[in-house]
Amino acid sequence: MALGPAQNLRDAIRIFNPQRPLEGEALHAYYADRGSDARQRMRLFLDVAEGEPVSMLFTGHGGSGKSTELNKLIEELGDAYFVVKVRTGDIVPATDLTYVDVILIAAMALFRAASDEGVIRRAPAQIIEGVWQQVAEVIDRVIFGNLPYRKPAAPSEVAIKAGIPPVVHGLTLEFEARFRNEPKTREAIREHMQNRLSEVIEKANDLSAEIRHRHRTPVLIVVEDTDKPDPARAAELFFDHPQSLTAFNASVIYTFPIALRYNARFSEVDRYFKCARMSNLPLFRRDGLPDEKGRRVLDEALARRMDQALIAPEARHRIILASGGLMRTLIGLAQNAAVNAYARGASRIEDRDAERAIADLRKDFVAALRSEDYPTLAARYCDKRLSSDDSLQELLQMRALLEYENGEAWCDVHPVALPLVQERVPDFDPGTVE
Repeated sequence: MALGPAQNLRDAIRIFNPQRPLEGEALHAYYADRGSDARQRMRLFLDVAEGEPVSMLFTGHGGSGKSTELNKLIEELGDAYFVVKVRTGDIVPATDLTYVDVILIAAMALFRAASDEGVIRRAPAQIIEGVWQQVAEVIDRVIFGNLPYRKPAAPSEVAIKAGIPPVVHGLTLEFEARFRNEPKTREAIREHMQNRLSEVIEKANDLSAEIRHRHRTPVLIVVEDTDKPDPARAAELFFDHPQSLTAFNASVIYTFPIALRYNARFSEVDRYFKCARMSNLPLFRRDGLPDEKGRRVLDEALARRMDQALIAPEARHRIILASGGLMRTLIGLAQNAAVNAYARGASRIEDRDAERAIADLRKDFVAALRSEDYPTLAARYCDKRLSSDDSLQELLQMRALLEYENGEAWCDVHPVALPLVQERVPDFDPGTVE
């Protein structure tokens, strides 16, 4: 059944899922084209490289829609690349992520994708057996070391015909399960991998070379969730270990925290990475006048997921303005407003349902913001200036301060947090937002 806009609130609650990036059929049905310069830049970097490896950072606020844009990029690339997608957060929490984890998770995802029966017929099917044997040996000897692991299941007929040792696929699954669920195992692997990452990277590069040589298809590894660690941990990943993150003989895209884009050390990674930045959709220009283009994209995003009869015009307008131009916030507010309307037995979202959803989101800012943050937010609301100040980076990371770009890069207070600033900073008057 073809996907389309929700015709009732129950379906709207299901369709407006802020935790699920658009992909597959949903990408075609619900994607609102924002005219992303970032996606065009990444595509250009790949095209100009003509198959040679290029490492990229894709930056933007959490919730701005980076995952959906990456899915759109991958769709546009078609079969031109052998794409390996990995979310580090599925295996290691952002609060515990290290550069060793990123390398291991990306390499193992490549090994697993290339040995997956589902891709054997269309991608690196008959890669020479010697490469697979070396990969299995490195996983066994270098990564697991003396740690025991479960013996992989018997090979399938497809794997046997392809010449793929079944131990490779089994070991990658074993690694991911144990690295995810056993903190002690994770620490043990990290400890003895500190000075042996080059062996894993070497085998990943051998495999990438075979894929490209035999199938004329370069490898592209897309690593998500590397934008989610706090600024200090993310700085250790990208500023202290850029050589390791760019050592793959494959093109790689890492999601990158918006806060570090304004860190004084950002210039240190310029020679290692190309950078593509996806700013939030502006609702206003820097001078305070409405930005109609940004509003149209957000309005289209709502219209693609929900019949217009399900939401009152004033509620629709209120949700768009409260989103701050963050796509995930827009989707989350619409879902919560639909829940509020459904719970009271209504057939459509009214203004009070939207306002209640916004009030719930405001509580998150009350919990996250410190008293000293409010004067900083008030000052940035007035001057709209971005800088490398530590306090600004933290506020960008928590999305209390949002980055925009229409002509030049600037910042503004999240509209949901703005009443809190007005309430807690004497003599601060943000004026009327329409």
